Amino acid sequence: MEMYMPVSGVTMPWWPLLLIGFTVGVVGGYFGLGGAWLVTPALNIFGFPMIYAVGTDMAHIMGKSIVATFRHWKFGHVSPMVALVMLLGTFSGIEVGAQFLFWLTQIGMAGDVVRYMYMGLLAFLAVFILTEYAREKKKEKEAGAEIKDVVGTPWSRWIHQTLDVAPRFYCKVSKTSFSIWSIIFVGWVVGVVAGILGIGGGLIRVPALIYLVGFPTKIAVGTDLFEVAFSGAYGTLTYSLKGGVELIAAVIMLVGAAIGAQFGTITTKYVYGLVIRLVFGIAVIFAFTSVATRQYASILSRPYRKELEALLAEAGLKKVDFPAIYQSKDKMYHWCIEVFNRPEWYAQFLKVYAWTTAAGILMMTAATGLCLFILYQFALGVQRERAKKSVAG
Repeated sequence: MEMYMPVSGVTMPWWPLLLIGFTVGVVGGYFGLGGAWLVTPALNIFGFPMIYAVGTDMAHIMGKSIVATFRHWKFGHVSPMVALVMLLGTFSGIEVGAQFLFWLTQIGMAGDVVRYMYMGLLAFLAVFILTEYAREKKKEKEAGAEIKDVVGTPWSRWIHQTLDVAPRFYCKVSKTSFSIWSIIFVGWVVGVVAGILGIGGGLIRVPALIYLVGFPTKIAVGTDLFEVAFSGAYGTLTYSLKGGVELIAAVIMLVGAAIGAQFGTITTKYVYGLVIRLVFGIAVIFAFTSVATRQYASILSRPYRKELEALLAEAGLKKVDFPAIYQSKDKMYHWCIEVFNRPEWYAQFLKVYAWTTAAGILMMTAATGLCLFILYQFALGVQRERAKKSVAG
């Protein structure tokens, strides 16, 4: 069943949105992310202009993160003090990022800039995290002892030693102390990136809490989700006031995410922090590949897009009508060949359509694969827990 999205002008079935929500709920609850690193590119792939993909995902992030946070809180994985201090910087950072994105949209550069930023960030994170995992596994093999997690890094130790600026506070959850100003600064940087990319911030905040602050992985996961719920709410308000939220799509995704987040969050109870980092790194590789594919498709559309949109505007169509045309082979055939007599545009569009479809398939396949892997870990964990209770009984 096709659904029309009145704000963005996109027409698509409802079930991909539900599937995206559930999948991101599982994956996001497991990694401690809002899931925008998957959702924003996925919505863009399915035809949402970047500004609506960003705003809609902000709304979806808020609800899903609240559900996942309650579970992590129960497991003792949340440091509300650190999260609330980070919010001081995150709120102002999101506004700066959102204003920058709207400026990019006005000059017609939002899609390219956001996707290149995504690719750069994802590539760096993938290389860094997987290199660290390989290094720790090598140490584990040499020592002959299993490494469950790595707490503290040379970076975090350097920050604590050199940026020891008052006032400071003690975090009971992680059993460490921090400078308030260093946490606020990290929050501001995360907020700027979140506002531009349309992410809750977890994509960089979880690694920042692990590698720069020195949090254990599971506490970084839970604390990030707590903070994402607030930053997502602020981002939703900002984008709603600017007309960038497709509420219908956000609600459908949230239904699936609320269910999926339960499974992803509980799974962290049964796995080591180092395992979470490994799966995170693999997920980042898939996300990078999908965004790169979408960007290549965008480059292929340049020979016809600007001139075609000018002709469509002359024909009386509004900019909000363009996404629905780009999604349909029949509509593109009508305008490119039957109306404007430009068969070369339609031939080029078919290449773009093929690459965009490939990006969408890759994104959903990777996300579904990660979701199934996490659910498999969940099943194994429950089985082990029942076996222990049976032996103890």
